[in-house]
Amino acid sequence: MTSRITSIEGFVLSCELPQRVGNARVMFDKRTALLVRVTTSDGAEGWGETWAFPDAAGAIIRSRFGPALIGADVTTPVASIASLLQMAPQDRRGLHHMAASALDIALWDACGRVAGKPIHNLLGGARRDTVPAYASGPLLREGDPYADLDRVIGDCLAQGFKAFKLRIGIDRRSDEAALRRARELTGPDAMLMADMNEAGTVKEALALVQAVGDLDLCWLEEPVQHDNFPAYKRMAEILPVPLAGGESLYGLAAFRDVIAQGGLEIVQPDLALCGGLSEARKIAALAEAFGIPTVPHVWGAGINYLASLQFTATLPPQRVGRFHYPLHEVDVGYNPLRSSIVDLDLDASGCLKIPDGPGLGMEIEPSRFEKFIVERWTVA
Repeated sequence: MTSRITSIEGFVLSCELPQRVGNARVMFDKRTALLVRVTTSDGAEGWGETWAFPDAAGAIIRSRFGPALIGADVTTPVASIASLLQMAPQDRRGLHHMAASALDIALWDACGRVAGKPIHNLLGGARRDTVPAYASGPLLREGDPYADLDRVIGDCLAQGFKAFKLRIGIDRRSDEAALRRARELTGPDAMLMADMNEAGTVKEALALVQAVGDLDLCWLEEPVQHDNFPAYKRMAEILPVPLAGGESLYGLAAFRDVIAQGGLEIVQPDLALCGGLSEARKIAALAEAFGIPTVPHVWGAGINYLASLQFTATLPPQRVGRFHYPLHEVDVGYNPLRSSIVDLDLDASGCLKIPDGPGLGMEIEPSRFEKFIVERWTVA
């Protein structure tokens, strides 16, 4: 008997932060996300997420994508999502991919629960049962950007992290000082990365990596705007540190364009933005053909976190210099939207266990995030 979609529910989540934090481009005082729940004719459920523009993505699902999915076979996520994206030819790299991402993850989750298998099994099988995690943080504090650096890195070391990514992009001297302090705290063997969040220029990126050449950075992430592909090509030719990026790229075509011209050495699709698991698997295959590792960007609430773990389980082992991939990103800032859904399970070696239950690997309990729901809607 075919398992067909009977309803799609949306849950907009929001939580206030203790203080304004952010990155070199933007500060914020709350976190938001859109979760969707797909229910099928045989009672199976699947959960998905997008986080960048919850209201806009929700509007697309409610008005266009949701009605088109009602009655669809939940066990054919690739075909279903492809048909949705064909409905939006004028928006090949934006909000429609975000909306599709949430639905795609939900369909894969439901498909796995119907089959009684984890998503990584449906994607071809896991290559690993644990994955090294890296601590992504701290977020920059308004007025005193690096005030939390020592405390956060100290906490992460105590938890067992062996890899760390700093947000930078304030100015060269401040950034250099922060990176040197981070290396002092983590020691010479830890993996250390830097993320400029698109706040710099080619000249600024070059000046920074030359200044910290002795720190052995794994990568420099998004030093300039994500869609400035000519700049990435130029930087890849002159920077002695690998370039990483892709969290703000949507769909296979965008990754094709930057990879084909040699602009990135590590690609970072965000499953909650790029088109979900269906699109991410194609992006990873493209990157592998060019010898480029895929290291997913992970932000938002707990559904994206779980989907990314399932996806990362299937990625091939690769190496850039002395550093081995894939890794799993753990946002170490205050984030009850994630912790209300999934608990951090880091082992002594700094690795996360890949959940092996059906679908996303574990049961989702809405009661845990009920207090963060600020809007609900249903398509049926």
